[in-house]
Amino acid sequence: MTLAPDADRWASLGTAIRERRLAGEFTLIELAERAGLSQPFLSQIENSRARPSMESLYRIATALSTTPQALFGGPSVAAEPTLARAAGADVPTIDTDGESLRRLLLPGDAPFHVIELIGLSREFLEPWSHEGFEALYVLAGPVEVEVDGTISRLDTGDFFSYPARLPHRYRSSKGATARALLIETQMSGSGQGAHSG
Repeated sequence: MTLAPDADRWASLGTAIRERRLAGEFTLIELAERAGLSQPFLSQIENSRARPSMESLYRIATALSTTPQALFGGPSVAAEPTLARAAGADVPTIDTDGESLRRLLLPGDAPFHVIELIGLSREFLEPWSHEGFEALYVLAGPVEVEVDGTISRLDTGDFFSYPARLPHRYRSSKGATARALLIETQMSGSGQGAHSG
């Protein structure tokens, strides 16, 4: 049986998590403790029997000193020119229930990531923080961004940047029709949490 492309991406995520865990010489139990997840759930993710939420995915990535984009994107693409077509099926995506569809335009171990957020929650989800720096460009707004307790309203064409170590989250009254471009630097160490959409 051939897996669908989406299933292939989730299977490769489980493999990437396992490979990074083993390279870091963590047992499944140790990584689960570092990520604040149960060992059975982490095992299911590694074996492609469960899909993590963005919260869980960021916890795992943080515990492995990496990002979800690096886990989904595979090896570094920064050494070669990279083209991501608008209708390209080869662009990795992260699609979790109730959160933005994330198109990973520049994934892997590049020094920064470029992610297209398609659709935003109408309500704020839990705030997140991690190492690095983020910038958000609104393609179809409005979008409200809360950073360290302060809410800023952004309209189409607005640009906002902030240290990712500050708790942050965003929402849009437009829901599924909201779109934004997120640029984030690679994490430079273990973060305090994760990033939500």
